[in-house]
Amino acid sequence: MANKKDWQDLTIADNFIFGKVLENAPVVCKQLLETILDCEIDEISYPEREKAFETRHDSKGIRLDVFVKTPDGKKMYDIEIQTSNNDNLAKRMRYYQGLIDNDSLEKGNHYWQLGTSYIIFVCTFDYFKRGNHFYSFRERCDQDHDLLMGDETVKIFLNAKGKKNDVSKDLLDFLNYINGKKSENPLVVTLDEEVQKVKRNKEWRNQFMRYEEHIAAE
Repeated sequence: MANKKDWQDLTIADNFIFGKVLENAPVVCKQLLETILDCEIDEISYPEREKAFETRHDSKGIRLDVFVKTPDGKKMYDIEIQTSNNDNLAKRMRYYQGLIDNDSLEKGNHYWQLGTSYIIFVCTFDYFKRGNHFYSFRERCDQDHDLLMGDETVKIFLNAKGKKNDVSKDLLDFLNYINGKKSENPLVVTLDEEVQKVKRNKEWRNQFMRYEEHIAAE
């Protein structure tokens, strides 16, 4: 039986809170993506709230924490908070990628119409145990590391327990916030304000409690 969580003790590092904050504050979600990817994003849209991806009736479905696209569908972003190191995150990311591609390519469309995808796991632990805050992966040729396959998939692991000086101050402040350390960084201040808004919402609190009861009964 799982231990039930106290609503008032939840932080941005809980996937329920994380998802609600970024789903209901598009400007903040966009700002966080820009901080992580170190680039400007013109606009994002939410294809479906609480998006669920399934392929067959007997396949393993997933529910993404936060899934957004550019309005033209040319770029897709999935952001997940990961608090449990089950040593399967790499293959979980592979599965997510396949389901996102399958969902985004409508019948009759060509493969070249698949957009660039970014899958981002925000981890409260160092999955690769190298001390980095930031690990990014693209498909490369084994014989020539300068040669990219060109499938336009990017997989990113963020490590809130990193030790190296390898990210911007804004991103470091965000990762420290995941660890429970607040700061005067504008992104962190805004995120914390959004967390408090979510925790004041009685409907979401009841939704969370029903979910916890379901988990505890399993």
